[in-house]
Amino acid sequence: MAGPDARARQFPVALLVLTCAAAVASVPLSAGLEPVIDTALYPLNAVALGGAGALIRLRLSRHRVGLLLAGVGLVAALVELLEGYGYHDTWPGALTAQWGASWGAMVGIGSTATVLALFPDGHAAGRWWRWLPPFTVGVTATFVLGAALSHANDDSYTFTRGGNPYALDGLDFIYTVGEFAFVASLLFSIVSLVSRFRRAGGAERQQLKLIFWFACVLAVVGPAAAVGFNSSVVVQVAIALLVPMLPVMICVAILRYRLYDVDVLIARTISYAALTALLAVAWGGTALILGALLGGGSAWVTAGATTAAAAALLPLRRRVQDGVDHAYRRARHHALARVDAYLEDLRAGQASADELEGLLRDVLRDPALELRLLLPGESTSPPADGADAGGSVRTLIERSGIALAEVTHAVPEGEPLSDVLSRAGLAIEIARLQAEVRHRLAEVEASRARIVAAAHEERRRLGRDLHDGAQQRLVSAGLALRHVQHQLGDQPASSDIETAVTEIGGAIQDLRDLAHGIRPARLDDGLELALRELAGRAPMPVRVQATPGPLPDAVVAAAYYVAAEALTNVVKHAVANTVELRANREDDELVLNVRDDGIGGAQLSAGSGLRGLADRVGALGGQLRLESPAGAGTTLTVRLPCAS
Repeated sequence: MAGPDARARQFPVALLVLTCAAAVASVPLSAGLEPVIDTALYPLNAVALGGAGALIRLRLSRHRVGLLLAGVGLVAALVELLEGYGYHDTWPGALTAQWGASWGAMVGIGSTATVLALFPDGHAAGRWWRWLPPFTVGVTATFVLGAALSHANDDSYTFTRGGNPYALDGLDFIYTVGEFAFVASLLFSIVSLVSRFRRAGGAERQQLKLIFWFACVLAVVGPAAAVGFNSSVVVQVAIALLVPMLPVMICVAILRYRLYDVDVLIARTISYAALTALLAVAWGGTALILGALLGGGSAWVTAGATTAAAAALLPLRRRVQDGVDHAYRRARHHALARVDAYLEDLRAGQASADELEGLLRDVLRDPALELRLLLPGESTSPPADGADAGGSVRTLIERSGIALAEVTHAVPEGEPLSDVLSRAGLAIEIARLQAEVRHRLAEVEASRARIVAAAHEERRRLGRDLHDGAQQRLVSAGLALRHVQHQLGDQPASSDIETAVTEIGGAIQDLRDLAHGIRPARLDDGLELALRELAGRAPMPVRVQATPGPLPDAVVAAAYYVAAEALTNVVKHAVANTVELRANREDDELVLNVRDDGIGGAQLSAGSGLRGLADRVGALGGQLRLESPAGAGTTLTVRLPCAS
């Protein structure tokens, strides 16, 4: 058994089915007997009313406006059916049908004030307006009663033969009272809407804006319809399109479908109306001036005026749109102005693409907004079905079909989100390109570091193999020859063996030197001892101050070779008396400093040794700085990242 909510939803659907049936049946009855616009417009309006009411009640089962619209739609369709039947005045009951159509039409007219009084939540605008909905219903009843029982509506087009057959003399005042009361109820309803708008905020304010926009459009078209409805096809078509739009607008507003686009709709309506007026003035003014100069009959007058209006179109459109946005959509105007200023600074190199996320958070007033740049090969996040658990949604930013970024943001509350993201598209693309470049550079630096580490490990292996392999075999061979020499005593061959042992000793020393050049064994004991040993072999005093602590092998090797090359350059070129060698750890960096008191004048690009050092340091993501003013000595500073 259906519950109350189910029945509440089924009822307006049933009304809509009856409305459609009556509206469709009315068309063949009225065809050819009234203007085509009327034959199509009024049944369409009835269906629009019924459809809007049914949709509202399906979504909001207790909403009074939905039920009211569904009921009014059915009445409007029945009026069209009775009117179409009444056109055939020879048919039985045709006069009664005309009478029913004459007062039934007043139900829809009078209900307009009731709908406005209950819009948008189905209740009065406040405690002081509770009397208004019952008042509008009473006014509608008075209006209907006056139309049904008086001669005031005898000249209506619904009566094809004579007047109201059921009218009673002396009751015309009821219709007159109903007319004045309806005007009053309509004004009261509009005032209640204005009062509601002044107190409203958020979604309710947007709902009211949509209806006010439609009312302004009707205020423009209404007078035109009153003056030229019968003589202008354009006006007839405009009315035919606008009248069914009222229930549609009410339905859209109540159901809040894309409600925050109403600001765009209003702003564009104002912009295009103002632009049309300005272009008309420009065309007319140019035509008057050219007509005075060239004569009124010249074809150049029309051509010149049209050209002037076309030339003014784009500049005027920009200025009018900016003016409307500044006056009516200030949040959007200010947000886009800030984005434009940021883009100008970005092009001029006065702003960084890294500031973009903070700018978007600021202009969209969403401190939790996150901008995730999508590098080539990265996939987008799985699409979310509406807002996530945190009340956020994701928006994908694309340009030319390429996914650039994802923006995670709060559900927009009327903010110019799409406009801002569209305007910031170039900045997002620049930020993404910079992120891609940084990513590629990081990959290159990591690759260089891996190459250096692999080369270092290979040197270490070769040094160990030379020590443990060839060098030990030569030592064994030398010992064996020395043993043979002792056995031979003073024989002549003993001197030849001595020569061979000496050669083997030289070969062993050469291997030791080679192994030392590949990777000093002292590095296994740490950088500090290796530097002190290196300083001890220098032909000049070298003061060593080194407390670097434990370091990665690649950093130890790089620092050692830098120090060795620097000391070699001092010996060869600096003409120095003393050298100072420092190696200390600062935060996550090893800082190596080699300073001499020589003649200075060294240049990083002058020698392949220093250039090679710079490449070695750069491969580990470090920095090398050379300071060598002429006559003031040389300072070489190297910074190597050493965080694990």
